[in-house]
Amino acid sequence: MTISLHQKDMVITPLIYQGQSPYQIITNHPELDMSVRTLYSYLNDGVLTARNIDLKRKVKFKPRKVHKPQIKDRTVFEGRMFTDFQKLELDHFAEMDTVHSSQESKRVILTFFLTREKLFLAFIMNRCTKGAVRLIFDKLEHQLGTYDFLTLFNTILTDRGSEFGDPDSLETGTDGIIRSNIYFCDPMRSGQKGGIEQAHTMLRMVLPKKTSFEFLTQWDLRTIVNHINSTPREILGGRTPYDVALENYGIDILKALQLRPIPPDEVYLTPKLIRFNH
Repeated sequence: MTISLHQKDMVITPLIYQGQSPYQIITNHPELDMSVRTLYSYLNDGVLTARNIDLKRKVKFKPRKVHKPQIKDRTVFEGRMFTDFQKLELDHFAEMDTVHSSQESKRVILTFFLTREKLFLAFIMNRCTKGAVRLIFDKLEHQLGTYDFLTLFNTILTDRGSEFGDPDSLETGTDGIIRSNIYFCDPMRSGQKGGIEQAHTMLRMVLPKKTSFEFLTQWDLRTIVNHINSTPREILGGRTPYDVALENYGIDILKALQLRPIPPDEVYLTPKLIRFNH
């Protein structure tokens, strides 16, 4: 049965307003029987209620200004340089970073990105310190168990922020077992961990820059992460990071991380997501 343009508009426009991309909508709604290019044309030409201006902004990478203190002890980089990482020739690994709050709050978000599954994880920290990062590592190892922690975070690539300045403590588990291997990007080269930079772009659709994290909870972050991980990716053949992670790691690991899938038409990638859930 042919769907009228009005019927298509009733499907497309609400999802555009929820922050979903044309690719995401077309992937989840094959009954629309149109290409992504056609949908962009409709939006540009004003055929639908939603307009081109309603689209979430496209990912653009710009050199990021270093606004956080950097590691001063150069000895921590021995054997952990980006050139050392490249020699491993890994086909998948984890990337790690922090996202900062507005100046009104010292709270930060510690983020991880699993490059094969495109799975995004985020954890709130009260301060951007080495000890706070260590606490998240210990909590994750406790939730997952050492073996599953190693499965996900065996190799981590991160920047030179001072909060990552004690890699020995992060690499060593509570029982003394080596649980990870940490490597550092070159200075001012955030693009060397481009996967997590893209994930941060999606995070900022819900938590725009200058947003205060003072009252942000881990429950809020888990909600945001679930919506991001339930967004289909072209690089995954239209599958979601959650589904690929489920296939690769199994349900027990995803439950330990407290992840769950969001139905396609319920995915929000706008600031309304947190307001709705409050």
